[in-house]
Amino acid sequence: MIGLLDCNNFYVSCERVFDPTIAKKSVVVLSNQDGCVIARSNEAKALGIEMGVPFFQIRALTKVEDIAVYSSNYALYGDMSSRVVETVRAIVPEVEVYSIDEQFLDFDTAHRRNAADTGQEVRTKVGQHTGIPTGLGIARTKTLAKIANRIAKKSLTHGGIYVLDHPQQIESMLALIAVSDLWGIGRRYAKKLGKYNVNTALDLYRCPESFVQQQMTVVGLRLWHELHGRPCLPLEQISKPKKNICTSRSFQQVQTDLPPLREAIATHANRCAQKLRAQGSAANYVQVFVQTNKHCPEQQYANSFTWTLPVSSNDSRLLIRYALQALERIFQPGYHYQKCGVIVSGLVPENAHQLSLFEPGTLGHTSGGQTPAEKGLQLMQVVDTLNDRYGRDKVQLGAMMSTKETASWRMQQNFLSPQYTTRFKDIPIAWCV
Repeated sequence: MIGLLDCNNFYVSCERVFDPTIAKKSVVVLSNQDGCVIARSNEAKALGIEMGVPFFQIRALTKVEDIAVYSSNYALYGDMSSRVVETVRAIVPEVEVYSIDEQFLDFDTAHRRNAADTGQEVRTKVGQHTGIPTGLGIARTKTLAKIANRIAKKSLTHGGIYVLDHPQQIESMLALIAVSDLWGIGRRYAKKLGKYNVNTALDLYRCPESFVQQQMTVVGLRLWHELHGRPCLPLEQISKPKKNICTSRSFQQVQTDLPPLREAIATHANRCAQKLRAQGSAANYVQVFVQTNKHCPEQQYANSFTWTLPVSSNDSRLLIRYALQALERIFQPGYHYQKCGVIVSGLVPENAHQLSLFEPGTLGHTSGGQTPAEKGLQLMQVVDTLNDRYGRDKVQLGAMMSTKETASWRMQQNFLSPQYTTRFKDIPIAWCV
């Protein structure tokens, strides 16, 4: 049996764990730059606040209805997610981290009592250890577990857990789900299936296997088998390395000068390098792009430039150097830039990349027993260790450091909560009297 554990309104729940005063209040969490709503409490949903609505459109409503507003606190959310996963793995060892708030659980490897009892223990322990409420769906396949999870979260009669395993039970639930809401069915497939009167998940379930294979190829056939209780999507306990990494951000206020853009690009290149090192990869290509506001027809400009690195690397210094050179090539004065970013691609394992023929030490002429690349990797490991221990960007390169003239590009977080679990000064203090 496979389970899907989903943290309820995860970002909101993380804020509520450390601020009990908002436990029953309407709460919204905003995206980068405090732009749009990306998480809502059930109370906020009841007020009609839609996902993705721009904050300026509901600013007055938040005051009238006394809605608690928070900027995205990704340091807090990431750490709380790790704590949830750690708690789950103590009970069910084989876990696939599907997203920051979702995990697939393989109950067959737990060697405990039945899946429903084990699942209830998981939910109880997660609540005790983290304070995060969860919903759990259990079925024979990932696709059915997704459906069971939806029922567990929306139904008030199942106590946050739902087991979907009997054929008649499965068919009755599939009849209530639009085919477009199935995991893996996009708009194109939904429209195509609609032409054949396949409008619900049950309609697809009852289609002949040959029809599904002809109309939806291998992907659709896997989904069809999953709906029939035949697993085709195994748990992936080790995340696959990304094929490319992009770090970008829109500016709260447009930028016209080069220095703020240089600092932004240097910071994005460093983030890419950190992500490369975290997954054990190195990049062969560095691309930089800039663009103005596409909704402003008077001033339109967008451009990009890609460097091929002399050797694949995840060294922040090298990636920043080439990224800044790329920016110099595409920057044009007189434009109001709204967004910039860095993309690294051509990723290879960091311990199996091609060396440069002309790099010192490559042909046996070593310098202190290490090549410059090896010394660079060692330096980056020290930097990462210090930043992990003392906080993000406590150690950083000079190109990333802000001045009064360049700080305007930085992300606006006017409603940011403390980093309760990752910063010493923000750790809550409990007084006993």
